[in-house]
Amino acid sequence: MSPARLALVSVLQYAENLTDRQAARAVACRIDWKYALGMELTEPGFDHSVLSEFRDRLAEGDRADRLLAVMVDRLAQAGLVRVRGRQRTDSTHVLAAVRRLGRVELVAETMRAALEALAKVDEVWLAGVMPPQWAQRYGRSVRHERQPTGAVAVREYVEQVGADGIALLRAVYEPNAPTAGSAVAAVEVLRQVWVQQYWYDESGQLRWREAKASRARRSREGTTRRSRVATATDDEAEPARGPFSSVEIVSPHDPQARFSHKPGKVEWVGYKDHQTETCDQERPNIIVHVVTTPAPHQDIGVVDAIHSALVGQRMAPAEHFLDSGYVTPETVHQASTAHGITIVGPVRQDPRAAERPGFAKEDFDIDWRAETMTCPKGTVSPRWKPTVADGKPRMSVLFRRADCRACTVRQQCTGNVDGKGRHLLLLPEPLQRIQTQARVQQQTPEWKRRYDLRAGCGATVSETVRAHGLRHCRYRGLAKTHVQHVLTAAGTNIIRLAQHRPDQRQRPRSRLQELFRAS
Repeated sequence: MSPARLALVSVLQYAENLTDRQAARAVACRIDWKYALGMELTEPGFDHSVLSEFRDRLAEGDRADRLLAVMVDRLAQAGLVRVRGRQRTDSTHVLAAVRRLGRVELVAETMRAALEALAKVDEVWLAGVMPPQWAQRYGRSVRHERQPTGAVAVREYVEQVGADGIALLRAVYEPNAPTAGSAVAAVEVLRQVWVQQYWYDESGQLRWREAKASRARRSREGTTRRSRVATATDDEAEPARGPFSSVEIVSPHDPQARFSHKPGKVEWVGYKDHQTETCDQERPNIIVHVVTTPAPHQDIGVVDAIHSALVGQRMAPAEHFLDSGYVTPETVHQASTAHGITIVGPVRQDPRAAERPGFAKEDFDIDWRAETMTCPKGTVSPRWKPTVADGKPRMSVLFRRADCRACTVRQQCTGNVDGKGRHLLLLPEPLQRIQTQARVQQQTPEWKRRYDLRAGCGATVSETVRAHGLRHCRYRGLAKTHVQHVLTAAGTNIIRLAQHRPDQRQRPRSRLQELFRAS
C-alpha cells in the first residue's frame, strides 16, 4: 500500500483519537475520509493490522520526525507558518502502558516474564531446568496481595526470588542451553534488573539492595558530604542501594519506561512529551517539533536538541518562549551563540533568598579582573577560588569573618547567627552577566507583559491530552511512544487548520459583552 496514504490515515486517526479498527473502518465507510485519501467510493479499504505494521516502520530512525517536518514545510510554503518567528515549548507527563510495580513485585514479575519468553524458545529444555516450586511462585501474574506479609517474610521471599533468577541466568548461559535463549530480550531485562536490585556481599551471599535515598542526586554521586566525612573510628559501611530513577527499570514489560515525580504535584511511570508550537499573530498555532524523553529527563536537557532540530528544518525561531524548567544561563548563552535564538523565560531566583532578605547576589559589584566582589557596604572580598558545583565550574567567593562580624546588617546579609562571612557562588563571566541581567529584567512589568505570550502552551497541552489521548501511551517503548506523539501533533495541526479563519481576528462578542461595552 502507498506509504503516503497510510501516513495520512494515521494522522487522521490521531486527529479523531480512533483505534486501529475504527480507523480502518472509517477508510472503508466514510465518504470524507475517502475524499481526503483520493479513493474511489467502491474501494474496500484494508485490514487494521496494516496500521500497526506501518507504525513499526515509522518508528525506525527519524522517520516520524521527517513526517511532521514535511507537513510543517508545506505549511510554511503556504504562508501559514512564519520562518524566524515566535515559538513556545511546554512539556507534559505521559503514562506508560504498564502497571506500576513495587520493588518486590518487580523482581518476581521480571522472573515470570523471562520464564514465559524462554518457554516459547524451548519448553522442553526449560522444563528440565525448572524446580517444581517455580510453578507456584511464577505460574501467574505477580500481584501485591499474593505476596507474603511482614518484613522478615518479604525479605526471605525476595532473596528466594533472587536465588531463582541467578539459577535461571546460569542455566541460560550454559553451553548446552538453547542458542536463542541468551538473545531473548526478557532474559537481558532479567540480568539488568538483578544487577540493579541485588548485590553480593564479602562472603559471596546474594543480598537485596536497600531503597535509594530520597534526596540522592546523580550530580552529587561520588562526592563526600561534609556531614558524612569518614573518620578513623567510623567502621559503619554505607548500605548498597538501588540505582537512580534515570536508569532503573520499573517494569519488565516496558524496560524503557521510568519513574519520575514532580514534588507536590504528580508521580508517574512513563515518559515526557515536549511540544514546540508557533505563536505568531494572525496565523494558526502549528506544532512544529516534538521530543519524547524518559520521565526523569530534565527539561533543560532537551533545549539544545530542539534548537538543533529546528535549525535543521530551517524553522528556528527568532524568539523562543520557555518556562523556568528550560531556562538557565547556560541554555540562554548556548541558544544565542550557537543558533541565534533569543530565549524568553524566567531564570530561577536564588533558592536561599529568604534566608538573606537584605542583599541578593545582584547587589554585589563584581571585579572580573581583580577576581573580587564588593558588598553594598563597600567591603571587598578576598580573591575568589575556583570550585565545582553540581559538576559545573563555579567561583567561590567568601568574605572574611572579621569584616562581616563588624557589619551592622550582617544578619540580613549572611543569614546566620554564628558569625560566618557571606558566601557566594559565581558563574563564569558570560553566564553570570546573563543571570544578573535576567533576574533584574524579569521583575519589570514590561518583561511580564512580553512573557504573557507563553501562556498558550497550557491550552496546547490540554488539547492534545483531552481531545487526542496524549496522556496515555498506546504502545510500549520509547520509539513507538514517540511515533504516537508525532502523529498526535500532526492530527492536532489538521484540526487547527480546519478551524482557522484568517479573516476573523477575534471571537465575536456575546450580547452580554456588548452590553458591558456599551455601559
